[in-house]
Amino acid sequence: MNLQLTTTYPKAYVEILEIINYMGQEYKKKIPSKLLNFFEGNKDLNYEYKLESLNLSKPFLNETMIILALIEQKYWTTDKEREVLNQALKENEKKYQEDLREKYNPDNLFKNKATKVETEENSVAMVEYKESIFTKIKNWFKRTF
Repeated sequence: MNLQLTTTYPKAYVEILEIINYMGQEYKKKIPSKLLNFFEGNKDLNYEYKLESLNLSKPFLNETMIILALIEQKYWTTDKEREVLNQALKENEKKYQEDLREKYNPDNLFKNKATKVETEENSVAMVEYKESIFTKIKNWFKRTF
């Protein structure tokens, strides 16, 4: 299991508990105590998150948003709201699958790709080599001895 995954969810549970406490008792009562106890028992004791207003200057973790969406869908919405939400989720999933199908369609995968040939130009220039004075002296000593 991914280490980040195992350390992120306990932090998300801290954030969820803080949000639920901020929202009030009418929302807290709708959530089963077994789920609240799970969040309480598995939260990161070293992580602190304080929600002081709905300003939301401190962003939530992505996992927190996902869990809150599931809690809202399951416990906080009415049947009619749940139906509308489920329909929107189905439409989003359908659009996503269509995009994937269009993007990765095996029939069209190689049709749209144009071959790109990268040419690399290396300029080669002739440079005149001049011996330094030290090299000339060194060569003179080699010839004489």
